[in-house]
Amino acid sequence: MVQVIFVGGKGGVGKSTIASALALKHAKAGKKTLLVSTDPAHNLHDIFSIKNNGNNGYVALYENLFVLEINPSKEIESYIQSVAQETKKFIAASSYAMLDTYYNNVKKNGNALESALFDKLIRLIVQDCKKDSFQCVIVDTAPTGHTLRLFSLPKILKEWGETLLKQQEKSKMLQSVLGDIQSNSLQERLKERHLLYTEFFNLLHNKEQSAIFFVLNPELLPIEETKRAIDDLAQGQLKPKALIINKIPPQSDDAFFAQRFQTSKHYMQIIAQTFSYFPLYYVPLFSCDIVGINELENVAKSIEINLSSIHD
Repeated sequence: MVQVIFVGGKGGVGKSTIASALALKHAKAGKKTLLVSTDPAHNLHDIFSIKNNGNNGYVALYENLFVLEINPSKEIESYIQSVAQETKKFIAASSYAMLDTYYNNVKKNGNALESALFDKLIRLIVQDCKKDSFQCVIVDTAPTGHTLRLFSLPKILKEWGETLLKQQEKSKMLQSVLGDIQSNSLQERLKERHLLYTEFFNLLHNKEQSAIFFVLNPELLPIEETKRAIDDLAQGQLKPKALIINKIPPQSDDAFFAQRFQTSKHYMQIIAQTFSYFPLYYVPLFSCDIVGINELENVAKSIEINLSSIHD
């Protein structure tokens, strides 16, 4: 069984660093681990000093540790071509140029880009990771809104697919217009996508197979955004496994940094009270940039998470 950990939170709180540290922790525990970024503003190639990952393939970094930054441009191109090919089965050849123009404009749409990324990620987790024998997948997500849409999309598409399949089975008119072969082709495609999104939906709600971690800093805005995110997750009967409080400043004799420490201490108390029903893990603010395996190991050591209990 592939175990999946989603790392989410407000932009700038250190999601990529925490996701990378968790991936390294799993890899060092002997699990074949894939670290995936769905954020178009990728950070993993900087954290691991990856020179070129333009081929959209796995990059082996460490024993049992692989990284994949999903290339948005390639995914939207592949996604749109696939949709266009299916659509052309149902229109006259004289309309192909008009359809191509339409889909070229669609490529520039942010919703289409996000759909392509989600489709790639879902196929990666449900299909590819099994085929490539990964035991653990760590997903470094884009900022909170993107993450919440990722968790809500499978339910919407699952229900939408069920509706389309029912309509397809009932529609005698469609068969008479398109013919059995094309109609069956459409129905098979709908079934395939319905099964795909259903499996991902079930994975999200399987506590033994998936976990959600939110990262936040001891500051007002990340706390408020995390509260809203948890409420939104609850509507889909999901909740985070734990919260990771990152970049906690140390005490200092300097007046400015002493004040920052007191402010952080105040917000740490609010975090402890507000999120008392979740496990909380604490990561200090380090004096250097977190780049490379050695620095990530220091972060990983500070995240005292028992890997065997992550999916309990």
